[in-house]
Amino acid sequence: MNQEEQSRNLIIDLYKEGYIQTLWNAVEHKNRAEGWWLKSGIWSPWFFNMRHVGSSPKLFYDICCAMADMISQHDVNLLIGVEMTGLPLAGGIAIALTSKHRRGQPIGFTRPLSKKARTALEALQLLQDSSDIAVYGQKSLVEARLHNNDIVSIIDDMATDLESKIIARLLVLKEADRQNIKVQCNKIFYLLNRNKQIRQKGLNFINEKELQLYPAALEVNYIIEFDEALPFLRSCMAPEEYEAIIAFQENKEQFQDEKTRKELIKIASG
Repeated sequence: MNQEEQSRNLIIDLYKEGYIQTLWNAVEHKNRAEGWWLKSGIWSPWFFNMRHVGSSPKLFYDICCAMADMISQHDVNLLIGVEMTGLPLAGGIAIALTSKHRRGQPIGFTRPLSKKARTALEALQLLQDSSDIAVYGQKSLVEARLHNNDIVSIIDDMATDLESKIIARLLVLKEADRQNIKVQCNKIFYLLNRNKQIRQKGLNFINEKELQLYPAALEVNYIIEFDEALPFLRSCMAPEEYEAIIAFQENKEQFQDEKTRKELIKIASG
C-alpha cells in the first residue's frame, strides 16, 4: 500500500471514529455550539484529537504501521514521543518496526515542564529558571537512554506549527548536553499535517537567531496532508459540512468574523 492509499484509508477511519471532529459530528455539545479555538488564536470548524485513539485498536495499529513504514526509510536509532499523544505512538511504532521491518527500535519520551510553554523561547526561559529545573530532582528532561552519536527523531500525532516539536527537540538536546554527549535530533515524524508551509518552516529553522535553541535545518515527515486528503471525506460528510471545511481550508480569515461563525454554527445545528 502506497502513502496515498494509506492517507485515504486513515483519514476516512479517523473521521468515522470521531478523531477528526467538525461542527456536525463533535462529541462534546460545547464544540457543536462553539467550534474550536486553536492555540494559534484561530477559530476552526474542525479539530483533530487523537488522545483517545487507544480506544480504536485496529485504527491505532494501522496508524503505527503506516508511520513505521515511513520511518523505516530513515536512519534513526531513537524515537522520542512528545508528551502526551506521542507516547503511545512511539511505543506502537516501535512494535510495528520490529514486526514488519525486523528493526528493533529504542524509544523514550519528553517530560512536561513545570509550566505550559507555547513557544520554544518560553520553554527555554523555563529551563533557564533554576526553580523549574529543581522540579525534576533526579528525573531527566527526557526519559530515554541517550548514547553518544544517537540519531534521535521526534514523534507526534499532528502539527499546525512546529513549536511543540521544537520544544521536544530542545529538551532532547539539553538533556544530551547535561550528560555531556552529542546527539543529532533533526528529524520530525507525525501523522497529520494542517499547514502546507510547515516543511519549509522546518528547513528555515537553520536561520533561528537564538543559538540556545540549537538552530538546524529540520526534516519534517508526515503521512496525511489534510488539504490533499480532504476530498476522500466527501462521501462521508454532509454536503454543507464538506463545503464548509473546504472553504475554511482555502481561506481561514473569512471565518474569524463572529457573524460568519454564528451563521455556520446555525447551519451545522440543522
